[in-house]
Amino acid sequence: MKKTLVVFLAGTCASLLFAGCSSNSSAPDSSLDGSTNTNTFTSEISTYAGFNDCDAVLDWTKAEMLKRVGPYGLETYPYMYASWRSGGFEGDMAASTEAPASDESSGADFEPMPGTSTTNTQEMNVDEGDIVETDGRFVYSIIDNRVRSVDIDNATLVSEIELPQGDSQMVLAGDHLVVATMNWTSVADTIISNFAITGGLLELTRRDHLEGSLVSVRVVNGQVHIVLNSSFLNRVDFVSPRDGSQDSLDAAEKRNIEVVNALSIDDFVPRTFEEGPMGTWGTKSSAIDCAKLGHPSQFSGWGVTWVATIDMNSSAEVPVGTIGILAQSTSSYTSTESLYISTTRWDDAVYEEFVSSRQESPYTDIHAFTFSSAASDLSYVASGRVEGTLLNSYSMSEYEGVLRVATTSYDYDFGGGQDNGVHILKMKDAELVEIGAVNGMGRGETIQGVRFDGPRGYVVTFRQVDPLYVLDLSDPAAPELVGELKVPGYSTYLKPIDGDRIITVGMAGTETGQITGAQVSVFDVSDPSNPLQVATAEIAQWSEATSDPHAFLWWAETGQIIVPKELVCDEMGGTGCESAVVLKLDGTTLTEQGRLFQWFPIRRAVIAQNQLVTVSAGGTKVSQLSDLSEISYTRFDIPGTDAEDNLP
Repeated sequence: MKKTLVVFLAGTCASLLFAGCSSNSSAPDSSLDGSTNTNTFTSEISTYAGFNDCDAVLDWTKAEMLKRVGPYGLETYPYMYASWRSGGFEGDMAASTEAPASDESSGADFEPMPGTSTTNTQEMNVDEGDIVETDGRFVYSIIDNRVRSVDIDNATLVSEIELPQGDSQMVLAGDHLVVATMNWTSVADTIISNFAITGGLLELTRRDHLEGSLVSVRVVNGQVHIVLNSSFLNRVDFVSPRDGSQDSLDAAEKRNIEVVNALSIDDFVPRTFEEGPMGTWGTKSSAIDCAKLGHPSQFSGWGVTWVATIDMNSSAEVPVGTIGILAQSTSSYTSTESLYISTTRWDDAVYEEFVSSRQESPYTDIHAFTFSSAASDLSYVASGRVEGTLLNSYSMSEYEGVLRVATTSYDYDFGGGQDNGVHILKMKDAELVEIGAVNGMGRGETIQGVRFDGPRGYVVTFRQVDPLYVLDLSDPAAPELVGELKVPGYSTYLKPIDGDRIITVGMAGTETGQITGAQVSVFDVSDPSNPLQVATAEIAQWSEATSDPHAFLWWAETGQIIVPKELVCDEMGGTGCESAVVLKLDGTTLTEQGRLFQWFPIRRAVIAQNQLVTVSAGGTKVSQLSDLSEISYTRFDIPGTDAEDNLP
């Protein structure tokens, strides 16, 4: 299959970063099939309407339900187009707006010790939830449903506390650690645990349950913003017909109409409660005020996407609902100024006697909310619509007054198929209006990786080889595809490091599209019309960094790249049992410095006080950056097994 990287250039005018596809050819010529236009998509612009009170929320929601209710409940034929897209990053991601000299800062709320890395984020000064955090002295980790803190100066395990069962991520905000856990139950329950930190010692101070599935966790200016997606269908007691007779169908439909008419506001608004110190549950209450809710112009699913905010600059620690929209979000993106929620068109059928079998091309609505001066509150500002679906939140980027969006679209007519493009939206009154676009990149392929980097943008598509597209976005009203490179395999994560080079992580492949393993590549994009792949290193069969950018570490001070790999070996401790690879990049030369071993697969690597720290389920290891020799190892107890007791 093919993968394409696209580079965009932007000047001083307001512009957005776009990604596209390219070929192993270099200078742009007739093979560059991107077309620049703003008129390929003629659907109405999405709008957003706020509610004044709970009565308005109830009336709107019940009206939408009554359009669709039938003998089996809500008679919809949903096509959530975003679910077709696979291979995207775990969690919600955003794209960088400029090329940093080193790893992006993960937040403005605390300063780590010198020589210490931060979470590999996409926006400077916007921290993201991950499973490892450090301030340079203490390393905090979440593995096997336990949060631990290790004093690396003394190789001591300071704290080990069991967390609720589920998928967890955390952010370090000053002297607090906030952990968000999406519980493994049939009911969408996100549990927020707040820990106070004293000398690395963790103390649980508050635990709240928020209704909804976790979409993302971001920190801006000391404010923790948690985006959730809450469905309310499980609260509605619909009936089904006893048999297929018309009388039974009519009776069930009549009953379901009565059920809808009897619903109250408590059946729709997300709820919350505090969990007591002994595991007791407090009283459920509405998590967000009705006046902070709104709805899109196009029906977008049976649920509420909402934001809970914790002000870490105060002592309250209570999650507060700040904004919500009656729609099911597929992705969110956060900059230092704004939060964007995207919803993919829900192709449902109002209950009628027949349903069209012809699918319409999908589109994505984007709703923009701006932060208050202290980033503690959100206000709605504008909405827009783009053709196609987003890969993840790397597909969006705010830059100099415009929003750049990379999408894959689908045309089901003869001569159609998949297409990829970058759309530039600019706010006009309460609308995000498309002012420029580049389409026609990688026809028949889908986007595998996107990165916006200030005045440039990169997009990778894939079918048999990897086209890398380069776009010039210096004029947001007239973006231009300027370069293309086709190489075997594809990249899923792209890391611009100095404006002229890009480090990527993805899968290596043959010219016929056969995937051969995980690979780190380096591209020279100093001439955007002639992008070159200058170095590659095939590191393993698989790496977590191909699906989660937080697992990737670039330390610019020494030119080192650390990437975890799978642990596969015949004899534990022997060759092949290493589960992290350390590479060194010097200009355009990429060499392997060495591989690191732990008894359990390494999940993350961080730099603390100019030392390399790797974390696994089995412990935390500190190594010299210069020669990777071991300095110390702090072993963890593994829940439910004594395997670690029998290790050397």
